Amino acid sequence: MMKQTRNIKRGVLLVLLIATAVFVVVACKGGGDGTLRVGQKAIDFELRDLDGTMHRLSDYRGRRIHLHFWADWCPLCHKEFEDMGNVYKELKKKYPDFEILGVNVDQPTVHVEEFIKKHQVEFPILLDVGSKVARAYGLKGIPCNFLVGRDGKIKDVLLGWVNEEYMKESLRKLE
Repeated sequence: MMKQTRNIKRGVLLVLLIATAVFVVVACKGGGDGTLRVGQKAIDFELRDLDGTMHRLSDYRGRRIHLHFWADWCPLCHKEFEDMGNVYKELKKKYPDFEILGVNVDQPTVHVEEFIKKHQVEFPILLDVGSKVARAYGLKGIPCNFLVGRDGKIKDVLLGWVNEEYMKESLRKLE
């Protein structure tokens, strides 16, 4: 009887995990709700970095871009930043036209600065005050990543936490 109860609990947990995974995929990939999809032109934006310098996505036209939407309260974002830092160092040497733009979604600057210092981030961190860019891209959750090709079109949408190997494999789509 105890074994049966344990199996039922495991089954319920498995169903909840699968439902959560499906929700993340649907939320980030989107449908008719305005979420950007593979093949669509990436929406241009203007965001400031921590030094106050303005960055426009169009300034990076002709380059391979990984847009990473994140927040410091997201546990998956902490792990992803470790992997992303490794990928950035490796691929930046191999592909000088590659860039990661970390887009922090609506957090106080002091939180962002602490996070960046802790993770020793080397790529640009942009501040999406008011979540305007996140809304324009149709985000329903984070972390969410958009790979933008040299032509300015979205080549892939990476859902939830992605590890280093998956990132590298996905970035090959930008070649």
